[in-house]
Amino acid sequence: MVSILRVLIPLLALVILNACNTTLGDKKPIHVSLNSCEWTFSETDSLQKLPATVPGSVHMDLLNNGKINDPYFGDNEKDLQWIGERNWTYQTTFQVDEQVLAQPCIELHFDGLDTYAEVLLNGEQVLLANNYFRAWKVDVKNKLKSGINTLDVRFTSSVTNNKALRADDSIELFDDYVYTRKPAFHDGWDWGPVYITAGIWRPVYLKAWSSGKIKDTHIVQERVSKELAVCKAVVELEAHEAGEAKLTISSEVADLNKTLEVTLDKGINSIEIPFEIEKPKLWWSRGLGEAHLYTVTTQLSSGNALLDDDETVIGIRDLKLVQNPDSKGASFHFELNGIPVFAKGANYIPQESFQSRVDSLDYQTVIQHAIDANMNMLRVWGGGFYEEDYFYDLCDQNGLLVWQDFMFACSMYPGETDYLENVKQEAIENVIRLRNHPSLALWCGNNENYIGWQDWRWSNRYSKEDSASVWHDYEALFDELLPEVVKQYDADKAYWPSSPKYGWGYPVNIDGDVHLWAVWHAQDPFEVFLEEENIGRFMSEYGFQSLPEMKTIKAFTDVADRAIDSDVMKSHQKHRVGYPVIDKYIKRDYNWPKDFESYVYVSQLLQAKGIKMAVEAHRRAMPFCMGTLYWQLNDCWPVASWSSVDYYNRWKALHYKVRDAYAQVMVSTQTNNDKLDIYVVSDRIEESTGTLSIIVNDFTGQRIWSEELEVAIPVNTSEVLVSPLISKLLANHQENELVVNVVLRDDEMVLAQNEHYFVAPKDLNLKNVDVAYTLERLNDTELKIKLSTDYLAKDLCLSFSNLDGHFSNNYFDLLPGNQREIIFKSNTILSANVDTYELSTKSLVDSY
Repeated sequence: MVSILRVLIPLLALVILNACNTTLGDKKPIHVSLNSCEWTFSETDSLQKLPATVPGSVHMDLLNNGKINDPYFGDNEKDLQWIGERNWTYQTTFQVDEQVLAQPCIELHFDGLDTYAEVLLNGEQVLLANNYFRAWKVDVKNKLKSGINTLDVRFTSSVTNNKALRADDSIELFDDYVYTRKPAFHDGWDWGPVYITAGIWRPVYLKAWSSGKIKDTHIVQERVSKELAVCKAVVELEAHEAGEAKLTISSEVADLNKTLEVTLDKGINSIEIPFEIEKPKLWWSRGLGEAHLYTVTTQLSSGNALLDDDETVIGIRDLKLVQNPDSKGASFHFELNGIPVFAKGANYIPQESFQSRVDSLDYQTVIQHAIDANMNMLRVWGGGFYEEDYFYDLCDQNGLLVWQDFMFACSMYPGETDYLENVKQEAIENVIRLRNHPSLALWCGNNENYIGWQDWRWSNRYSKEDSASVWHDYEALFDELLPEVVKQYDADKAYWPSSPKYGWGYPVNIDGDVHLWAVWHAQDPFEVFLEEENIGRFMSEYGFQSLPEMKTIKAFTDVADRAIDSDVMKSHQKHRVGYPVIDKYIKRDYNWPKDFESYVYVSQLLQAKGIKMAVEAHRRAMPFCMGTLYWQLNDCWPVASWSSVDYYNRWKALHYKVRDAYAQVMVSTQTNNDKLDIYVVSDRIEESTGTLSIIVNDFTGQRIWSEELEVAIPVNTSEVLVSPLISKLLANHQENELVVNVVLRDDEMVLAQNEHYFVAPKDLNLKNVDVAYTLERLNDTELKIKLSTDYLAKDLCLSFSNLDGHFSNNYFDLLPGNQREIIFKSNTILSANVDTYELSTKSLVDSY
């Protein structure tokens, strides 16, 4: 796949080179992409040079040249560790035309270097880089020449550098990866492989300009209401020489056009232009309204020449993190345009171990997964990287709020002056780059560093004196440096020092956010999710593993490897315990699976059951609890993990369940002694009514008991609407042969539905079922599936062996008398003859 930036940069360059203004002559900066030059790479000091792709990575270049096998197949990972331990050189030649050479200012830009790099232009060192997360530029006006120019980028191993830095540290920290500003997950995680990458991972280009250029436009929203948005554009300009100029900001949609005569000093200039937008269209997160965006254009001109222009996309909104004191501590929720928002979403990790494989379609797909599951927030986790602009653009467009971690995770970090200065520049660059995005809700200092030190006994690894020094470094970074950067460069955003404030093992419902890992890591039963003391104000992490479906497993295994205890399956399970934890939970709630495929299927049911319980408990606790972000949305390779969508974009059972649990209106049940509390939870901000049906069926489909009520749907909160006696629902039947169906309708439309069983799945009185179906081709890519059964088909899973695509619903319960219609959307064009497609159906009884 081609990097999204390889697609966008040439288009951007085309716009920049060919854009014109009807009244001004074009003297805008000239961009010359070096991505498409003929790059080569080699092991440093080797004479064997091979073709390379930029942006890219050494692993992908070795793969593309047939020098290594697929890093994701089998257990190839262990045989490829040598790559990260070597030094690599990338080289190209390029010519620069006279128009570029004539410009008084010429800069060489690297938007991303991975990671320790020496850059030589025509044999002369022009740059030393040491931070994956930073962009680098250098003045090369006097280094370029007519004719052929040579560019060398020499990468030294992060593995080698880390070991040397750790050995030289006066107090050795306990993880090598903390010494280098590079994604922590490259060093391996409990869902990801160890691949220590190197290469030019973002675009490289020349930028040539004459009198002046726009460095940044920051739209500061000082006051926002439905009637008026009071804003100012803070424009940072760079002038080659002092002089007079005009600065214009405009937005056709916002009826904005303001020009300022400015006197520029040589160097950096900061200019403020206040403006107002009357009756603005506000930006809303999903479910609350339209995610309306404005485009603001900034132009710098002098005389009759347009020196530079820039477009900034903004959303007008008032977004706050609210922490109001109350009887238990303090609230923790986001308020958007005066409306408290219950955050529904997931933690997001990098989509690949090799970022150059990710293209624009991949970003669209992963964001669509979030949209389809009714999410309104994603947390960008601190062990990855600050995402591409396009990721945040898509979040802006689709009303997805972003909880943004700084890139620190699960360890203590150095506090030396040089390290902190490097981090400071990284933070400044990324805060400036991302701050205009309306989706950006919060900056968070790190992932689990605070809780690790306070609760996980990290401090016990050091003497008292060394412990004090390490903690001092923590405070310098997360309590001083980063909040100061946010305050200076993005003052209207909240800063949160560390996620979480609380973990499991003691009451977490005081204030702040929570990572609850009593389930999985502590191996407590799912029922702990229901306990009041385990429901915090904002649940920012919790989860449970499952395997990906068989199609995904077949993509990285040979037939002989398809067993839980095979070396390959173990290599695609990165948690230190992993499968035995899944085994323990299966035995609690399910009959033991009869074979490997059944184990895969039941693992997904298990994951969906547990996380569904958690999500519903969190939403039922609204407005005390105002956020739930499970771990995790996606995978970076094919693996057993906590994801709800696997590496190949196949939905696990969990994703279907959270889609329903995250619906704008949800019905949920909870046993309360001898009663069954039936909740309606709503994110709606307007009053409405509906019809609540409670139906008890046996597994043959016979109705045992039912009741129908006209109810008021609560506004932006949770409420118990009815609590029937369980004895009344059972009506002298056995608990293991009944199911309660709760359905909420608005006129004839189903708003929400849910099922309640009185016993664990392993105790249900299930029987072999005959699931009948018909297929109908609706168009080139869609099939309609009609399903019926003669007995309860519990957790019915549908699949096509010879088709890949997406079902409108899956892993659902089907009762006799309730014909179900499912739409399957294929990834490929469908045959006119539907008989060529054989639908496979599996229900829980088939797994044991």
